[in-house]
Amino acid sequence: MQTSLAADVGAANDLTRRWCTAAGSGDFVLSGCGVWPLLALLTASASEPARTELAAAAAVPATRAHTLATSLLDRLAGADTIHAALGVWIGDGIDVNPDWLRALPTGSVSALQGGAGLDEWTQRNTGGLIGRFPLAVDESTDLALATAVVARTEWAQPFHADVLEPQVGPWRGHRGPALARYGRTLGDAVLLDADPAVTRVTVRGTGDLDVHLLLGPDSCPPATVLAAGLHALDGSVGTRPLSAAGTGPGVRVQEVIAVGDSLRIELPPFDIHHAHDLLREPDLFGLRAAATPVGHPFPGLSATPVFVSGAAQHVRARFTAEGFHAAAVTAAGLTATGLPPAPTPSIEIAVTFDRPFGFLAVHRPTGLVIVAGWVATPPTW
Repeated sequence: MQTSLAADVGAANDLTRRWCTAAGSGDFVLSGCGVWPLLALLTASASEPARTELAAAAAVPATRAHTLATSLLDRLAGADTIHAALGVWIGDGIDVNPDWLRALPTGSVSALQGGAGLDEWTQRNTGGLIGRFPLAVDESTDLALATAVVARTEWAQPFHADVLEPQVGPWRGHRGPALARYGRTLGDAVLLDADPAVTRVTVRGTGDLDVHLLLGPDSCPPATVLAAGLHALDGSVGTRPLSAAGTGPGVRVQEVIAVGDSLRIELPPFDIHHAHDLLREPDLFGLRAAATPVGHPFPGLSATPVFVSGAAQHVRARFTAEGFHAAAVTAAGLTATGLPPAPTPSIEIAVTFDRPFGFLAVHRPTGLVIVAGWVATPPTW
């Protein structure tokens, strides 16, 4: 378990937590680590009051925002199972600060030439998981900034197909596809000492990406369950082995005669897509003043007064028998203003995700959450 996180990782995870609080109780997936670098880059170039609002949303000092944004992008670029890209497209009618451009990663700046090129960039940098750039770009757009993050891993131990038929809870009466497997690592299932307690099962990838499955008590809000999982990453919520705790949401612990201890996991597969309009939550993302078409909110970016005319994210997460794939593209448009021994007594822990549950795709070395989401509705055949 991480006991502390780097400043950029902690700030991005905190944005993910706050966003989950605002995301509701239906199926959703979101990527705070996709939005956060854009907010930090904008913070560094903003004037007041946009500078204070953006710095509060990014949860970093404005004077360090640009450095921390590029640090997070460098972390993603150095990961085994994650690819990240930053794109900046400049229109003909805007005078961009050369110092701001020089501080960007090499190869990230291009001319703004319409939507087709942006769609191609999106497809190329998400491995085809996302097909369209999240913002419509037209002649009024003077500058566009975007991040693309894609995470892919195969499971260290794959699942097999099963059937999910819950007998109690909100999914009672459902019959649909499930994924199940037996493993030997009991420590992959723990109880998070949050209030209320949450069961976490870590599904390990072959590379440096894991997926944390999170199950709370019946009717526990998604924000509460996901916050417990996020706080466990920085050590502010402790963990206990389920073999010692003896119980937890969705957990059955029993003594059996077998060749060794085992952990059984069962859950539905999922493939969740979401399109987010970030300007619907301007205070969450620090965009209230930045999106006001008056004044000069970004003098460090351009001598031409510009404001944020659009901000959006397209994101997808897919959990299958073989592995996990996720991608997010986040964009901001600016307009001028104006991821056998002999049988013995053994312990079997079974965790069944047969009601709504949360998930975090976590970069194991850093604790950075690539995507977070909630499965409210099980799939049908």
